[in-house]
Amino acid sequence: MNRRWIQALVVGAALALFAWRALAAMRADGRTIDEAGHLAYGERGLTQGTFARNGRYENSKMPVAVLNAVPVVVASRLGHLPDEAERLSLARLPTVLLGVALGTLVFLWAGELFGFRGGALALFLYTCCPNVLAHTHLVTTDVATALGMFAATYALWRYYQAPGAARLALAAGSFGLAQLTKATALFLVPIFVLIALSEVLRARLAGGASRADGASHLAVPGAPRRLLRVARPAAALAVSALAVLNLGFACEGTFAPLSAYAPVSRPFQALAATPLVRDVPIPLPQPYVAGLDMVTRDAHDASMSYLHGRYSSHGFWDYYLVAMLIKVPVGTLLLLALAVWLAATGRVRVPGAEAFLFVPVVFLLAYLSLAFELQIGLRYFLPAFPFLFVAAGRTASWRPLASPFGIVVILLAAWTAISSFSVHPRYIPYFNELVGGPKNGYHWLTDSNVDWGQDSDYVRQVYARRSPVKVWIEPNGPIAGRIAVRLTNLVARYDWLREHFRPVDLVHDSWAVFDLRQDEIERCCAEVPAAWAVPDTAGDLALSGRPIGGGDGVGVGFLDRLNDGLLGANTVWDAARSSPSTAPVRAWFGISWGRPQLIGRVVAYPGFLSRGPASRQFLATDYVLQWWDGARWIDLPGTRMTGNRRLHVEHRFPPVWTTRLRLLVERERNEQGTEAAPGIFRAACLELVAYPS
Repeated sequence: MNRRWIQALVVGAALALFAWRALAAMRADGRTIDEAGHLAYGERGLTQGTFARNGRYENSKMPVAVLNAVPVVVASRLGHLPDEAERLSLARLPTVLLGVALGTLVFLWAGELFGFRGGALALFLYTCCPNVLAHTHLVTTDVATALGMFAATYALWRYYQAPGAARLALAAGSFGLAQLTKATALFLVPIFVLIALSEVLRARLAGGASRADGASHLAVPGAPRRLLRVARPAAALAVSALAVLNLGFACEGTFAPLSAYAPVSRPFQALAATPLVRDVPIPLPQPYVAGLDMVTRDAHDASMSYLHGRYSSHGFWDYYLVAMLIKVPVGTLLLLALAVWLAATGRVRVPGAEAFLFVPVVFLLAYLSLAFELQIGLRYFLPAFPFLFVAAGRTASWRPLASPFGIVVILLAAWTAISSFSVHPRYIPYFNELVGGPKNGYHWLTDSNVDWGQDSDYVRQVYARRSPVKVWIEPNGPIAGRIAVRLTNLVARYDWLREHFRPVDLVHDSWAVFDLRQDEIERCCAEVPAAWAVPDTAGDLALSGRPIGGGDGVGVGFLDRLNDGLLGANTVWDAARSSPSTAPVRAWFGISWGRPQLIGRVVAYPGFLSRGPASRQFLATDYVLQWWDGARWIDLPGTRMTGNRRLHVEHRFPPVWTTRLRLLVERERNEQGTEAAPGIFRAACLELVAYPS
């Protein structure tokens, strides 16, 4: 077997192991918070041909989600109707393939720059990166964006190395496709401009050195030639982006002016208020323009950021830097430090590629640190990771592996592997040894760095059932007994719990479990409104089901409140509710079971609050209970309510066998507790309790 075949086998084995680890993580992690929205957007685009943004939560959804929807839609059209778990697994498979494709490009570029050893090390760091593995099995756009931005930059570098029509077309096509992944891909424009300026400056310096040495034949090309060299690819990239964006969004709303819709961000509102600008046809799909508008708003929207005991509504300048230092394996960090040293001292340089490798990293870090206030996860910096891995590949090319330096490189790579495999197959809450590993991660960061909802189903459906005592899932107020709380919520909302008690257990490093006694609660939390449990949870079939929900033109959040057995402590987190709350809506809340259940009695709490003067706000006046017969929703006899004024209503009906039950809200009171417009309306439901009879 020749050397090339051996090298190909090594690369293939590394990518196969990476795919296996991603598939294992796919099976271990339940639904994360954002996946349902991305999948729904992709399915709608694939089946209905529309990418219109229906509500705030579709701000960052992009046509690349169609890839995730393809296996689900194909399975359905072949006559197989997958259940929710199978739908999620099918939808996640394309992301795994995108991750493998990105790893392949990392190896190819590093191999071109630093030889096979450099390419192999870069691929090794990529496949062992917990942050990459954490997102390579999810129905989100993070890996697709990293792939798009890296592929476009790599293709542009190859064009500059050997200009030609084919390479220019590949670079332009990659740039255009990247724009279908996330608004972040638009940063390729300033990144490419900075790279071009860096290359011009490098050429000038090289030309000056050549002239000083008397080598006039190496002089830098004239200004017109340099301008042409930059203008040609710039024009190709612009044309490709316009073409691909319009094709990707099916030309929906192309040439619509800003006056065709109501912008939500200040920059877009200012443009829409300018007389000559607001009516200019924009040669871009309207959903794409609306998405840019929405993410521009969100980038500066006040949101709570958390960093090692500190809270801020406008973020921290060192958030992403600190996140890098504690969520990237220490071995990888040290290899990156060695790579920077080798480049800075001139020991291993690639003059034609340095700007292509480092400008994207520096730009993204600077923007996210100084101009982006939505600090909810290192995943926003994920597009920079492939460039870092390629840059780190140079450490394998300086000295032979048998040399002292080579042995250091091998040991650091081994450290990375050990640290990465130590958390297999749960990579989302990974933290390195500098902060004591995943057990201590939530003291530093929260949200998608630790807990993205991936273990919510496990805690409810497995952990709670196996517990020898009743487990209260995130009660909105003190209650004696065993309590389980998501770590993100523990940091953000559970002050009374976090400040007075220590967890007795961590479930998959994303949920905290506490055992509380009534006397302990009375000593520390007497002034905190206590949680109120549903009067009779014995035999409640809803507790063993999974909450579901939806609405006409709205999203439904906090579904986990539907069957937690609690009516809360009258906080804003008590009820499942529709969002945004801007007009009267028709929404539904329900429970789904894996096996048919016999249901003959339901107690519904169709409101927003459990008691007090405000309890009439957002209380459902007209609703009906429905059951699923396997093909459609059917009204349960005697459950249609008109003009309801009760906070909880008990319904009895002839028992039915069903896998789904829902409460369909058709009319509700507004925030003043009245039914008349105008007002802000929302559908809400505190709890659904179901019994056999």
